[in-house]
Amino acid sequence: MLRVLNCLKGLQLGAEALSPNPTLQTVRWRRKPRWIPKARSKLFKIPEIPKIPKEENDELARLFNNYRTQMKSIRRHFTYKYCTHMQKTENLNQKLEEEADLRRCIELNDKWNVEVKKTREARIAADIEKEVELAEDRVLERQRINAEKLEEAEKLVREQKAVAHTFITSENIDEAIDKAISNEVDYNFSIDLEGNKYMGRTKSPDEEKIAVKQ
Repeated sequence: MLRVLNCLKGLQLGAEALSPNPTLQTVRWRRKPRWIPKARSKLFKIPEIPKIPKEENDELARLFNNYRTQMKSIRRHFTYKYCTHMQKTENLNQKLEEEADLRRCIELNDKWNVEVKKTREARIAADIEKEVELAEDRVLERQRINAEKLEEAEKLVREQKAVAHTFITSENIDEAIDKAISNEVDYNFSIDLEGNKYMGRTKSPDEEKIAVKQ
């Protein structure tokens, strides 16, 4: 046990001596460095192999096993803590990135909504203006059609007023009857292949041509 502690202490002192940090004080080697050859007085000296009792050897083995188990538990505990911390950090970073991304998306969406709103309002205003123009055109067209119809009606009224003196009324009905009886009109006529029109029921085409020539 004492030998193990001395070895650990020597390794610790050697690590401090080889440390590149200039603020630490260098310590001399407790043992001879490897590159220095063996002293002449110990050149042919055979070191005595220490004989460790079985009880002490078993105790050293037990202590070493406990030490190894404890160090393994500490390493696993630190590994677990480190992994948990890194996982929490990654989750936190991921959450922060997601929140930042969500904020960017919301800002971009709001920007797009404003642009779409402006475009929609402009389109609606243009559609309303177009509908108003179409309505005005339809109103003007309807007024023009009504004016034409009114003009045609007035023209018809004027024409009817112009020929109103020829109408048969209760005052001149007797005169109209006498005129119709005295002026008989034959509405019978015939048409030949050439399209000539011949008035009368019994008149032949030859007689009509002769009458036309005379």
